[in-house]
Amino acid sequence: MDRRLVSALILIVAAIISISLYITLMPRQTQAARVVVYAYNDRVTGIDPSIEDDTGLVVLGLVYEPLLYYNPVKNEFKPALAVNWSSNEDGTEWVFHLRRGVKFHDGTPFNATAVKISVERARDIYRETGRGLGYIWDAVEEVQVVDEYTVRFKLSYPQRLDIIAAASYAAYIFSPSALVKSGASSPMDRALEEWFNTGNEAGTGPYMITYYRPDSEIRLRKFNEWWGWSIVNNPDAPDEVVIRIVTEPQSQYNGLIAGEIDVASSVPRDNIADLVKKGFKVFNLTTFHNYIMFFNVKRYPTNITEFRKAILHMINLDEAVALAMKGYAVKGSGVVPHGFPGHVDGLSYRYDKEEALKYLNESGVRTPVSIEILYQVDYEELKIFAEYLQSRLREIGVNLILKPQPWSQLKDTAKGVWENPESTPHIIIADWWPTIPSPYDYLYSMFHSDSKEWNFAGFEDPEFDELIDSAFEVEGSNYTHALLLYKDAQEKLFNEAIAVNLWDEIKPFIYSGRIEIPEEAMNPLYMYVISFQYVKVKT
Repeated sequence: MDRRLVSALILIVAAIISISLYITLMPRQTQAARVVVYAYNDRVTGIDPSIEDDTGLVVLGLVYEPLLYYNPVKNEFKPALAVNWSSNEDGTEWVFHLRRGVKFHDGTPFNATAVKISVERARDIYRETGRGLGYIWDAVEEVQVVDEYTVRFKLSYPQRLDIIAAASYAAYIFSPSALVKSGASSPMDRALEEWFNTGNEAGTGPYMITYYRPDSEIRLRKFNEWWGWSIVNNPDAPDEVVIRIVTEPQSQYNGLIAGEIDVASSVPRDNIADLVKKGFKVFNLTTFHNYIMFFNVKRYPTNITEFRKAILHMINLDEAVALAMKGYAVKGSGVVPHGFPGHVDGLSYRYDKEEALKYLNESGVRTPVSIEILYQVDYEELKIFAEYLQSRLREIGVNLILKPQPWSQLKDTAKGVWENPESTPHIIIADWWPTIPSPYDYLYSMFHSDSKEWNFAGFEDPEFDELIDSAFEVEGSNYTHALLLYKDAQEKLFNEAIAVNLWDEIKPFIYSGRIEIPEEAMNPLYMYVISFQYVKVKT
């Protein structure tokens, strides 16, 4: 072979080898992680999946899963950790067949034992201590592990256990491995609760906790082995979700403008139109989140029915809602929100100053008189409403003293109605979103004499308790009759002026153009929870 041809071939081979080595060894460009920063407006109160009954839902809803999901708008159930379920004819026995191949975040296999431990823990902690919302499992007498992927529930009375299994609190399934890791001697051991609430978790959901500071920031990382990714089919889902605690609405606005926040839950409503002009998008979620104004019925003068009615007749609710909510709410009626099972129209007081003065005279309360109102300090809408009410009541000689407090302090102060009613404000405004899609959730949690955690009125009435307890017990066998009982209960609250629903919120979530929030990412039952597995992020 010609010597020059051989040399040329050698050079070509050498060049090919060099290029191959360069391609193999060159630094690879990695795709930037998809990170979404979500501004939430309250401190996270806890993340124990069995006990948490407040703002921790914003985390729990992404890290843990229940047996079923329920869409109240479409009135349909979707399989979550259970793939199918059935009940006997009278609704006292339910069988759930579980999803196979599911892993908890630590690699532990999901099975029927995990369901049994999780449900019994939520139920028993409530039964023994009154903490959490485990009352939803009250009818459950026994949870039987039939086999690795089958669970049977035996009930003491008929229940729609599909509704209970789709609850937004007290229905999350956690790994039994948490007992070992926490050093707990049993599911009831406080060591397990402490382990959860220091930032540890044991869920199956699409995201895992990597950093937990409940006052400032929680970081979640995508769980690549989540069973649902193949169903969701969203390769553009966030790799990391940062839940940033930003209590001031103006700070949320500023964060959006600066590009430091991708989704904001509570910007000032007056600024929404401006943000839209700047290219931001809005998801208006019609919610079951409502604002209840409680009267302290254990303290003079709000312990007098006629005085309470005098106050209510001084509120022009249409005017107050428009002023405080800027069009992002519906005037309340009864206690149960519009569109929710058991809602009742026509249970709202009309503005009538003459009627107010008549009731004030009948109450025997001499004016001028001072009363206090307690509300959350960082909710601008409540400040506006409280100032509006203050102005109105001044017209009839009632001096309303404003007492804004941070949520954690407000909750402790409001619960004081049971131990120290004389030092608890006369009026308390608190918000509520549902645990289960049943009127019982609103009526029991906030007004039953056994529910002292959220009954800020200090209301005790055996007739009322019997009405709603009976309704809950017949929901599974005669739903129509149950709704009539719930209606009677709401009319009793209305006629005695114990509390009123001010408004049902329409929640605007403002987000940047770099993400897309589809309809399936939002659910009015899971207030403030964005299902980020459905969210698309542009890189």
